Amino acid sequence: WRPLIVALLVTAIAFFIGLSRIQIDTDITSSLPDNDPVISDAMDIFSNHPIHDQLAIDVCLQDDNLAVLLECGQWVEEKLQDSNLFRDVGIKEVGSLIPDLIFHILENLPVMFTETELEQRVGPLLDPGMIHGKVEQIYLNLLNMEGVGQAEFIARDPLGLKDIVLGRLAGLIPSQGARIYKGHIISSDQRHLLVTANPKTSSTDTTFARKATELISSLSDELDLRFGESEHKVTLTPVGAYRAALDNELIIRQDVKIAILLATTGIAFLLMFAFPRPLVGLLSLFPAIAGTIVAFFVYSLLHESISIMVLGFGGAIVSITVDHSIAYLLFLDRPHETHGREASKEAWAVGQLAVLTTIGAFSALCLSGFPILEQLGQFTALGVFFSFVFVHCVFPLVFPAMPQGSPRTLPLQNIVNRFAKAGKRGAWAAIVFAVVMLFFAKPDFSVNLSSMNTVSKDTTAAEMQFSEVWGGMTNKVFVMTEAESVKDLQDKGDKLLEIVDQDIVSGSVSSAFVPSMVFPGKVRREQNLQAWMQFWNRDRVAKLKADMEKASLPLGFATHAFEPFYKTLCLTSDQIGEMDIPAKYFSLIGISGKPERSTWLQFSSLTVDESYDAEGLFGKYRSIGKVFDPAFFSERLGSLLFGTFEKMLLVVGSSVAVLLFLFFFDWRLTLISLLPVLFAFISTLGTLKLIGHSLDIPGLMLSVIVLGMGIDYSLFFVRSYQRYGDASHPSFGLVRMAVFMASASTIIGFGVLCSAQHMLLRSAGLTSLLGICYCLIGTFVILPPVLERLLQSRKNNIKQPGKNHDRVLRRYNNMEPYPRLFARFKMLFDPMFSELPDFLAPCPHIRTIIDVGSGYGVPASWCVERFQGVMVYGVEPNRERVRVASMALGSGGVIEHGSAPRIPAVPDPADVALMLDMIHYLRDDELEHTLKGLLGSLRHDGRLIIRTCVRPEGRPSWSWRFQSIRLAISGTTVCFRSVDEIGSMIVDAGFKVEVASPSGFNKELFWFVATPA
Repeated sequence: WRPLIVALLVTAIAFFIGLSRIQIDTDITSSLPDNDPVISDAMDIFSNHPIHDQLAIDVCLQDDNLAVLLECGQWVEEKLQDSNLFRDVGIKEVGSLIPDLIFHILENLPVMFTETELEQRVGPLLDPGMIHGKVEQIYLNLLNMEGVGQAEFIARDPLGLKDIVLGRLAGLIPSQGARIYKGHIISSDQRHLLVTANPKTSSTDTTFARKATELISSLSDELDLRFGESEHKVTLTPVGAYRAALDNELIIRQDVKIAILLATTGIAFLLMFAFPRPLVGLLSLFPAIAGTIVAFFVYSLLHESISIMVLGFGGAIVSITVDHSIAYLLFLDRPHETHGREASKEAWAVGQLAVLTTIGAFSALCLSGFPILEQLGQFTALGVFFSFVFVHCVFPLVFPAMPQGSPRTLPLQNIVNRFAKAGKRGAWAAIVFAVVMLFFAKPDFSVNLSSMNTVSKDTTAAEMQFSEVWGGMTNKVFVMTEAESVKDLQDKGDKLLEIVDQDIVSGSVSSAFVPSMVFPGKVRREQNLQAWMQFWNRDRVAKLKADMEKASLPLGFATHAFEPFYKTLCLTSDQIGEMDIPAKYFSLIGISGKPERSTWLQFSSLTVDESYDAEGLFGKYRSIGKVFDPAFFSERLGSLLFGTFEKMLLVVGSSVAVLLFLFFFDWRLTLISLLPVLFAFISTLGTLKLIGHSLDIPGLMLSVIVLGMGIDYSLFFVRSYQRYGDASHPSFGLVRMAVFMASASTIIGFGVLCSAQHMLLRSAGLTSLLGICYCLIGTFVILPPVLERLLQSRKNNIKQPGKNHDRVLRRYNNMEPYPRLFARFKMLFDPMFSELPDFLAPCPHIRTIIDVGSGYGVPASWCVERFQGVMVYGVEPNRERVRVASMALGSGGVIEHGSAPRIPAVPDPADVALMLDMIHYLRDDELEHTLKGLLGSLRHDGRLIIRTCVRPEGRPSWSWRFQSIRLAISGTTVCFRSVDEIGSMIVDAGFKVEVASPSGFNKELFWFVATPA
């Protein structure tokens, strides 16, 4: 147990180091890709817009009492300010700017109107009737309180032109009908008051979010104490990014805890029914958990932060990585004594390609362009890799040997075996189901901003109530311009306003606010002033004066009462100076600095018509700055998801197919391995369509889950058919159990996510759960009959007539690629098979052959095909080669595990003894005993045929050097001898050497043919 304790200690240290190094990111929207202009613009505006961090509180009074509402609003603002959490609170500072802004407008009236506005908005005001009515209204106002302090404004602007300009500021008020009264924003029904506050830190900082939540809760409690029993019931409804950030963290943290706990508990419970010794099954969790923790540590070395969504996937990662430890321990926990290294070899043989495809598929998420999926791909790939390393490096040290266990009936094993025996009917039923699902298997992506963050029911209700009162941003479009100076911003604002004016005329934009409406840049000032001078020509000014005097003199106004206004009408270009924007107006009109980029930002908002062209509008305004259109953003994100889905399907699918082909070197097996994946992909998409679940960001994982993980189950089955040749083989039953347990554990992991509160986690769980379930069904129902038909047909082909070369290769058709390719290339390029017939010619009636060092059994198979009825008895020290050679020979021979000088027992004296390419691995004493043993096992006229490497007399060849380096690296001890030394040893053993000649053109490879002396 010492290696296990050390490994767990190292894992614990790695976990705490990783936890101390990395930051957990709770901002889900930051996971969006930035390579698309629509998405990147939106993200930039999100992060820079002042409203992003702003906290807003709707103060609601149940009855109609404006005085009490104002009192409550004032009290809330004071408490917020006293909390020291906010940089500024309320709009009083903004309200104090209005008088100054009015004076600014009055002083610059000549540059505030375009030619069109002068004709359409100012022109109608010059009608004598309109003038008479306006003067009468001024007179009445002066008689009551409304006229107090208005004399200067009246003298400078009797027609109220400034009101037209001030009306442009309506776009800054959050709701139509709302008004500013005594420094507060009041709703149209006078029952709601809006309090705004800008925090000193980022509102997505969960530390601030907790403090703000506690503060507002305490304020609400105090208001309940003050007004709870009176008719003045007051409620506070806070909204802002801080609530989403806090809700996301709390919800995901809870989901993570529940997911890991339930997944681990469920998998542990399942493992207890799969192993003869239940406690051994529980050990399957150790590599998965350790691999995930080490992956977390390594990830912390590569990155500064990790999305909390990725951690939420942790329970599923544990279930994904548990399959290899299950396979290992199933091979280890047997009724007979087993060894850790042998179990590792078996698990490695059937699982290595599955690991490669899983790691490759999750690594392909790095190509998605979505940061959160890139993180998930890297983290999961690392987790799978380190879990695999733990299984094959640590477990063999922990379990060098496992004593035999008492036989135990496992009902689950019987269920799994029956599941795999659905036969042709099951396969056809699955195919029919897939064909039906094909009609529904059209991916449908639907994305909106609300799906990016999951918030509590209270937050959702608060946002809905706030939107009903103060309006939302569904029909708003935001434009952000950036420049090195405020003056440059004004110039950009002119260009922006020019486009806005055109869109207002066309009807695509119903209203807008651009700072250039009150602070025009140089070009617009010049254009407006020119239009002003042309509009107010001498005749029009003279007529206006006459009409004004006619209306005002009878009411008692002095003749020169409106002289300041008349002077304004006659201003010229040399009388209008530069127009800089004072810093005090920046927050009012949406200008803010960007210190880290040494630039200035300006935010403008447009209210669009329902039938506007979103893409065309984006293209127009993109030439000026960055644009965020919520509706177009959702549409583009959905399109981007679909494109990414197609790209990943192509990349992952083609990569897996190529990898399978390179591994199998068999296009039929490659296609068959992909059948369950194709079935799962079609069935999953069809099911999602039928249940009305549109694909979202986690839907991008579908191709990875199905292709990268689902293919693992196919590979385990295909490799087992290749390795064991028969579905009834006991080891094949263990593999079936391992596949079922791996898929069941993964289903548990993803199934737990289906109950998560967070929308993205829940969607990821549902999508992945369906994919894995259908992969499991496809593997157990479709693969067995198809594979059995293919492999049986290949077995039957062995008996078909043909060339000796082809018949030998057919014996390897159902095997793994390495022995299959080894046999092919050996038959093609080794001169052995063209020279061996000459050495065997003197033995026309061969019945028994001894093969010492059989290897993969290629020469033995050649002999079986060449000599009808022959039996080969071989011995080979490598268990893997014993397995392959035995499968190749079939009933034509018996290969034993052992090494020289052991000689396989033969029923009758052998006709031929073969020692091909192996005596250089034997020491002199081993070779001597082997030769003497063969002498006793051969007929008196039998033949000993040896081929071996001999020590070169001169400069060694490159192939000799390469083999020497390879053997040195592997630590293999070899004894190369000269031709004379080998000949002497053969003679000393009791043989007579008849042939000693080089093999082909290679003087370092020699044949020796001998007979008993």
